[in-house]
Amino acid sequence: MSDILSQEEVDSLLEGITDGKVETETDNSKEKEEVIKTYDFTTESVPVHQRMPAFSVINERCINYLRSDFSNLTGSIVDINIVSTESLRFKDFIQSLPIPSSLNIFKIEPLRGHALVVIEGRLVFMFVDTLFGGKGTGHVKLEGRGFTQIETKIIEKITQIILSNYERAWSDIIKVHMVFIKSEMDPKFAEIATSNDVVIVTKIIVDIQNNTGSIILCIPYSIIEPIRNRLKYTSFEASSEEDKGWRDYLLKQIMDVDVDLRCILGKKIINGRDLLKIKKGDLFILNQKTDKDVFLYVEGIPKYKGRPGIYNNHRAIKITEIIQEE
Repeated sequence: MSDILSQEEVDSLLEGITDGKVETETDNSKEKEEVIKTYDFTTESVPVHQRMPAFSVINERCINYLRSDFSNLTGSIVDINIVSTESLRFKDFIQSLPIPSSLNIFKIEPLRGHALVVIEGRLVFMFVDTLFGGKGTGHVKLEGRGFTQIETKIIEKITQIILSNYERAWSDIIKVHMVFIKSEMDPKFAEIATSNDVVIVTKIIVDIQNNTGSIILCIPYSIIEPIRNRLKYTSFEASSEEDKGWRDYLLKQIMDVDVDLRCILGKKIINGRDLLKIKKGDLFILNQKTDKDVFLYVEGIPKYKGRPGIYNNHRAIKITEIIQEE
């Protein structure tokens, strides 16, 4: 019973708490201020490139084509691999660029906007060394220098190879034309998007005889947004959504195609001797009877049967039967 406080002790304890003479435990949760994180509404919860799997297929096809072309260009085996694909803001992309680099601006016609092919300076000098008989291992001081006229010409050649293969890789999705605009070194002159615009960045590593350099493709999301539905499915998947605009366009093109329509009224087989004796006024009896239907051919394929006649003073064929395909 000694653990139980008497009434006098309880009153004394309450008085001490009231006067502040007795310390009590405080609510530590009040001391811990809640940290409020600012949500950026410009950031996608799912990176945009992950919602377009066909975009990755395009990149894979492109590097497969580049392996062959770069190997033919350098005369040696060139290995190319995709290191990463990211969706980030343009300002973050610019800050991550290797220095020096060649920034090559191009258009994806008929889509709107500009994109970038970035070729790392180290890779440029590797190509220069290889093309002039070296092994791509020559050491060149990268800092504090620009590209010479010869190096600029080689950069343009490499860029054109990249763009032609990139155009080829897109062909199964949509017919586009890659147009080279200009080449820059200063990022200030290569602002293809605003600072907060989302860009899709694909980093590619090129290996020439165990020496590596990078190529970076930067495509603003605003360029491919109009065709994003086509990029939701790879070539191995069937889209459950019909692209009505594309279907109507194809239908119109098909309807405007000229086709050859012919009717054979009859046939007769003759030999070469009789052929040489043919003269004006000769009469030939054909194998076709006048009371029988004749065949109408569309591009050489029999599609209809009909009866010859005259309509509005013009020779005509009245369709009597449509030939069904078996």
